[in-house]
Amino acid sequence: MSKVVKVINNYTSRREKEKKTKQNENRAAKKRTLLFGSMLLVIVGILLIVAFNQKNQNQLLHEELVQAQVVLDERVDEAKDLEQQIKQLNDDNYITRIARSEFFLSEEGEIVFNLAESEEQEEKPEKNENEE
Repeated sequence: MSKVVKVINNYTSRREKEKKTKQNENRAAKKRTLLFGSMLLVIVGILLIVAFNQKNQNQLLHEELVQAQVVLDERVDEAKDLEQQIKQLNDDNYITRIARSEFFLSEEGEIVFNLAESEEQEEKPEKNENEE
């Protein structure tokens, strides 16, 4: 039981109205702050998700780029080899040398002997018999 008695007059009623108005304004400000803070958190969350997805996509694209670069390098090497073969096939001396070694073609009066292969074939069966 309080011994203080409220005095009701214009001044005290005006002060109480001001106090209630200020409390209402504070509640509204808190609600606004909470609303904008929540919106900010949602936006930041969405941006983080987008950034994470972009990072994953960039990593996948980088791996794909590296694989494509490897394939490109292989194709460039293959193209260089093929260009070299074209140059060699356009050279009459190279064609003559291939024809003589692979197909045993000879000029008039020449006899072709292929000694290196026959020696290797004779040595191979002996090695295989020793290994078993």
